[in-house]
Amino acid sequence: MDIHTPIPVIDATNLDREMFQKTYYQPQKPVVLRGLWKQYPAYEKWTMDFFRKTMGNIEVGLYGNRKEDLSKTLQVPNATMRFDEYLDLIEHQPTDLRLFLFPVFKHKPELLKDFGYPEIASRYIKMPFMFFGPTKSVVRMHQDIDMSNVFLTQFHGRKRVVLFPPDQSDLLYRLPFNVHTIVDIDHPDYKEFPGLQYAKGMSTILEHGDTLFMPSGYWHHIEYLEGGFGLALRTMANSVPTFSRGIWNLSVLRTTDNICRKFNDEKWFGYKKRVAYERADKAIEKLKSA
Repeated sequence: MDIHTPIPVIDATNLDREMFQKTYYQPQKPVVLRGLWKQYPAYEKWTMDFFRKTMGNIEVGLYGNRKEDLSKTLQVPNATMRFDEYLDLIEHQPTDLRLFLFPVFKHKPELLKDFGYPEIASRYIKMPFMFFGPTKSVVRMHQDIDMSNVFLTQFHGRKRVVLFPPDQSDLLYRLPFNVHTIVDIDHPDYKEFPGLQYAKGMSTILEHGDTLFMPSGYWHHIEYLEGGFGLALRTMANSVPTFSRGIWNLSVLRTTDNICRKFNDEKWFGYKKRVAYERADKAIEKLKSA
């Protein structure tokens, strides 16, 4: 498995829309846009102390690294606590509790005035979400189910991000009817998952003010190197087939998966694993014969 190729980094303080569209957006190539958000108040304004003071009394649902069926998407929180208590926790104490897809603007809509939608892209899905996590917590590798393009901006702390393009899905043992895999790329088991030996990805470290452009369908594995938070903006997929795939995922794929898990969760997961192994074996044979 090769994840040592760095994701390109460019100075985005005066980024030209035409250049970004031609070089990265249209060809769907990842890039780190450094300083893109300097144009907005949020760049300096949004700190841990700011959120403690303005939203500290909000009750939030938190998710940990509990062991469970890898086929499932987390839906039920492990714990709840006040937002200010959680921020203190991730800054000063060890924990595995994360806060993701946090609708911060539902609680504090005036924060929407602290930023805009960068003009380097269009067709934004104007439902921004924030993500908070402690040191060493990991977001397991997945694709975004709606197949949107993502602009992930880091505001506090550092994150390690590993990306794989959609064409690596079979080598990553993607589960059918799902947007997750069953592999651990930090501890790859090449005997159990030989396809990983052929997988090729990219990686980067995000710091304050960095915005990662993740094209539609890219697999992403995220590790919090320090307690911190970021914001995700999304744009609609820029091709009809990819957009249609997102609609399919949100409707048919997810519904089918939920129904089958209710009837016989263990048997259904076993079936999906067998399909994942079979697809990986076919991908390996194809590479060997090329």
